[in-house]
Amino acid sequence: MKSFYSLFLVMFLTKFTSSTLEEPLNACNGRIIGGYQADISQIPFQVALNLNRGPSCGGSLISSRWVLTAAHCVQRVKDTDELQVRINSTYGLAHGRVVDIESFVMHPKYNPLSIDYDFALLELEEEIELSEEFYAVDLPEQDEPIEDGTCLQVSGWGKTEDEDFGSEDLRLINIPIVNWEKCRKKFRKINYLTKQMICAGSEHISACHGDSGGPLVDGRKLVGVASWAYPYVCVGYPVVFAKVSSVRSWIKFVSDV
Repeated sequence: MKSFYSLFLVMFLTKFTSSTLEEPLNACNGRIIGGYQADISQIPFQVALNLNRGPSCGGSLISSRWVLTAAHCVQRVKDTDELQVRINSTYGLAHGRVVDIESFVMHPKYNPLSIDYDFALLELEEEIELSEEFYAVDLPEQDEPIEDGTCLQVSGWGKTEDEDFGSEDLRLINIPIVNWEKCRKKFRKINYLTKQMICAGSEHISACHGDSGGPLVDGRKLVGVASWAYPYVCVGYPVVFAKVSSVRSWIKFVSDV
């Protein structure tokens, strides 16, 4: 039954009640869901995963050859030909550049029932040229801590109730890190929170708009990968992210990044 939550997140985190903002939401105390429209130049490491050429998940470019995403996004992929990555595009299904996948590796401890260790690395078929404007996200050190209340940025291609995935612009929102113990108690009836998970959001701010597998960042440092959430509820519950610092050594071992 618990495996439902990881699969559902692809839909849940791409749906939001939009409040269009003309100016960026720079603080974590804004009382809105949906964030604001952004351009890929603001988060050039953000990528879109297209499964069988359709909408799937988000991900983060961690080097010129590797993408980090959520394991549940690729757990049903049988052949790399089914999966492509769209880079350097403000749109999830248009513009930018589409790159094929050479291989992918799910974390060996990934558990689809508890959604623990929800990480996967995708090796691109070709090396991408990076620059000062088009850069890969930075990674934390192994077990690097993150303080409660830290204001972080989550991004993805939002979906309103009236529009399809591919027609939406990239969106951003700033959300605070939630105390792990408080978050564990909040979710105790539906899933067990592990030390490989962190929570972000607040009573009035959620990441309902972000894609599974998408980045949670502190500046240019990747803190989390969008993983799972409470079904059907955008407000009042945090979103759970896979904690990148908990698997930094594994990322280095697989990708040499």
